[in-house]
Amino acid sequence: MSAFARLAPLLQDKIVSNLGWTSLRPVQNLAAQVILDGKNCVVLAPTAGGKTEAAFFPVLSGCLSEPADGLRALYVCPTRALINNQEERLGRYASMVGLSAFKWHGDVTASEKKQFLKEPGDLILTTPESLEVLLISQNVPTAKLLHNLRYVVVDEIHALAACDRGNHLISVLERLQQYSQFDIQRIGLSATVGNPDHIRTWLQGSSKRESALVDPPRPVARRQITISLTTEPRELEVQVVKASQHLKSLLFCESRRLAERIAGTLKGTGEPVFVHHSSLSKEEREESELQFNRGKEACIVCTSTMELGIDVGDLDRVLQINAPNTVSSFLQRMGRTGRREGATANTAFFIEDPKFLGQAISIVELARSGWVENVRTNPQCWHILLHQLMALCLERGGITKDQPWDILHPARCFEQITREAYDEFFDFLVGREFLHSDGGNRYSLGLQAEKTFGRRNFMEMYSVFTSPAEFEVIGLGGDVIGTVEWKFLERLLEDHSSFYLSGSAWAVERIEWKRKVVFVSRATSGQIPKWGGISPVFLSYELCRKKRDLLVSKVTVPYLDEPTQQDWELVCQDKRTLLASSFAPVEQDDKGLVWHTYAGGNVNNTLRFALKIELDVDVQATNELVRIIDPDLTDARFSAVTQRFSDPEYWQQPDFAQALIELMPDYRLSKFQDYLPPERQRQLVADTILDVGGVLRFMAQLKQRP
Repeated sequence: MSAFARLAPLLQDKIVSNLGWTSLRPVQNLAAQVILDGKNCVVLAPTAGGKTEAAFFPVLSGCLSEPADGLRALYVCPTRALINNQEERLGRYASMVGLSAFKWHGDVTASEKKQFLKEPGDLILTTPESLEVLLISQNVPTAKLLHNLRYVVVDEIHALAACDRGNHLISVLERLQQYSQFDIQRIGLSATVGNPDHIRTWLQGSSKRESALVDPPRPVARRQITISLTTEPRELEVQVVKASQHLKSLLFCESRRLAERIAGTLKGTGEPVFVHHSSLSKEEREESELQFNRGKEACIVCTSTMELGIDVGDLDRVLQINAPNTVSSFLQRMGRTGRREGATANTAFFIEDPKFLGQAISIVELARSGWVENVRTNPQCWHILLHQLMALCLERGGITKDQPWDILHPARCFEQITREAYDEFFDFLVGREFLHSDGGNRYSLGLQAEKTFGRRNFMEMYSVFTSPAEFEVIGLGGDVIGTVEWKFLERLLEDHSSFYLSGSAWAVERIEWKRKVVFVSRATSGQIPKWGGISPVFLSYELCRKKRDLLVSKVTVPYLDEPTQQDWELVCQDKRTLLASSFAPVEQDDKGLVWHTYAGGNVNNTLRFALKIELDVDVQATNELVRIIDPDLTDARFSAVTQRFSDPEYWQQPDFAQALIELMPDYRLSKFQDYLPPERQRQLVADTILDVGGVLRFMAQLKQRP
């Protein structure tokens, strides 16, 4: 029987009569069969490939075929903007068959949520953090609301699985499961992921349902790529204006600082320009999306906030300053174009920093070969466990020592935590007064937890990520322009400073530190804020090796303009002789040895710390090389040391592993990090930085091709 024929009759009728569809797409047919069979799944399809309908048509069909009171399905995605964007679409699908959808996140008022809880609808659209609020809140009748929950759909699952928010989500799913009478069916949606079967297993958790991957063959897409390099001042902006004129385009920048600089220059040309990044006010971001979706010919200068599936209508062009850091990002961004019948997906790169030229070419070539990054997941997230222990205390009013283990351990982010290690960690938290014993077998939040996270009714407990302290930027007319980070404000002097935000220059009138407010007026010129984080950018092994191979080859790159092709050839000529001499050549200079590994940030930093232990000298690392600062180091000693790196047992020596952990830099990766045992704090950094498996692969290839 066809998938369409298996859908509830009312839904079949409405798909034809209301939507005017005459058939389902291949991904929708395959996904519907799997979901109607009751299987968990991950559904893969290109951006605008019909994934949303692939999941929700069978979910709506299930709600119609087996009616029940209250909440039946959850739609979870990374951003409020995407929820707001999907609200009308999913609401229309639900209402056409007599069901209802409601968005539940921080922008929805308490009165609206209260009204929903009086008569819960069938579907909630929400974020991982808002699910946490729902579970913790004393105003939500959790057991009653979730009793008939049967489906959870996770959109953009690759973006969540790659970070703490995804580990938080799969922990919360295990807590939701405790309230439902059903084995909740888990459905993940993604356009770009290199290891979908791993993500499918990661999502599975405690569910006993069968699991499947839905990955239909993809038609060959028409794509147009151009890359041009310019190092002339302001020439880049001239090229961007020319490329975006009278078109609907997204211009991606890799930082808010660059986005504001480019937007400020473009606005000076008189061209219609919007800005979209996380420090803008919600109203301004939504206005950009609204005007764009209405068909306005303009350019949105954005960061990765527009990378996910927010629908801004049919796009003409995607423009990219310099290069993203992953093939996945490139494909997500290019996938915003080419949606119209007969249209071509396209991206135009404008390179202003020559170091990004090879990176851009490498990303395009990997994409052409069909390669996409794997998502790395962490199987022992101690900081998430700390968060969830405290959250369970708030949710249930108290816990036994066994309850969190029984509930949470099936989540894949805890699968390498043993019961013995869990008990030791639990006792540590009791000793530090994060958990309080009632003298029997029940525990509640301790004094230290309440002191640390209890402000504003435990608002700090609702998310696992650290939001930098931000100040609201308000114009003299009272309009909210956006936010700036406090670290940036500390470098400003009132009455003498200006900065760019929303593509315009603002002069600081006064800063109210207690209220966290900056009052500004229009300025004629501005200094660009130095946005940025503390963690380095680590490129993948595959991306860096591809760059090395391209530097060595003499192949003409067809999508470079002629001047850029000449510049690229000069770069290759400069590197070719050395890099072609071996798989990872070693070069000696007056400071020591330079190992041209082209192995990526994780592998090179793992080598860096191992070499520091072995040689007791300063070692530095980038994505392309490892530099050993020791003018007396001989090739023989270097070879003897590095040969040990090919042995898996070398990395498992307890003393060496401990020494490696102790060398980890003091990165603050989680707001819960400081409250872990010291060795767990360093382990968190190590799990982010190190890649022993990647080193073993690199060394094996080095032996094959010395």
